[in-house]
Amino acid sequence: MQDHSTNERYHELARKQLQGTISPDEAAELAEWLAHDDGRQLEVPSGIAESRDVHEKRLLGAIEQRIGWKRSARIRTLRLAAAAVILVVALGWWLVKPSPSAPPAPSIAVNELDRSPGGNRAVLTLGNGQRIVLDSAANGTLFSQGGIQAVKLDSGALAYNMGGTGAEIQMHTLSTPVGGQFRITLSDGTAIWLNAASTLKFPSSFTGGERAVEITGEAYFEVAKNKAMPFKVMFNGSSVEVLGTHFNIMAYPDEARSKVTLLEGSVAVSNPSGRQLLRPGMQALVGSSITTGPANVEEAVAWKNGLFIFDNEDIHSIMRKLARWYDVKPEYADAMQGVTFSGTVSRYSNVSGVLEMLEMTESVRFELQGGAIKVLR
Repeated sequence: MQDHSTNERYHELARKQLQGTISPDEAAELAEWLAHDDGRQLEVPSGIAESRDVHEKRLLGAIEQRIGWKRSARIRTLRLAAAAVILVVALGWWLVKPSPSAPPAPSIAVNELDRSPGGNRAVLTLGNGQRIVLDSAANGTLFSQGGIQAVKLDSGALAYNMGGTGAEIQMHTLSTPVGGQFRITLSDGTAIWLNAASTLKFPSSFTGGERAVEITGEAYFEVAKNKAMPFKVMFNGSSVEVLGTHFNIMAYPDEARSKVTLLEGSVAVSNPSGRQLLRPGMQALVGSSITTGPANVEEAVAWKNGLFIFDNEDIHSIMRKLARWYDVKPEYADAMQGVTFSGTVSRYSNVSGVLEMLEMTESVRFELQGGAIKVLR
């Protein structure tokens, strides 16, 4: 049996490979271990809910994507993939984390039907109705009024800066399309990540006794602390009140309930039915009433970290996520009641790669037909 330190190193490399953060040398090390692990003595890392066979196949898929293979629906052997990765590293080919501007090659041979992942795309609408398409806008100052500036940074994010006082306050709107995401830093220093098909309404600067914004869709917040001016997020007739904390709100109109997940600090979630306080690691399900319980924090913020994490998740919920990110329409052969999945895959895989992973874990098949995903028994 492998010793504890060996397993820890394998777990570290496996997570890096699946999350897209592995270096060329580490990829070669992982591939060599996989090639010689005929006894299957290395355990699946904790927190990954899948069998060893599925785990190895997902690693193979990630390895193949990194070296640009377009593979058939059948899985090649791990030994062949390992040898290929070692050869690629030896020849000095680049292996980098996939990014929205450079998505990986598709993982199955359906090039004309496959869908690329989303990327950093958004529109900023100013108070006078002017619309700025952020993904095509040049870096630099996009809006300036009085002491307030909106600047597109070299990283592609948007930041509001306060350089003085007395400027007229305007309401601005940041909107991401299906297949889009974006990051913004508000004038108070609060950082917000906006998921696909989402909208954030916010003032160009904050005055008075509170900082209030409104969202639809999904957003992750890292709120700048200001005890004198609490931060409030309004969504679907409900609100979250904070002083300074990290939390995620999922409030899409096609979901039965909104979710507020707290990572750090404390928040109060309110709607006409009442008010609930959350502690770190808790989640509020918000509908006609508010219920609270333990959260799977990693799953809740996986989208922000470039991942899909499915934790015994219903097929319809998964398809809604894929529809927002890949701009596809799910079609079901039957009701698919009781079909759930667990697993982790990069959000920067083509949609075929995600579907292939799902096929490994359940007796369900998928067919790509233009802009649709057919879900079949």
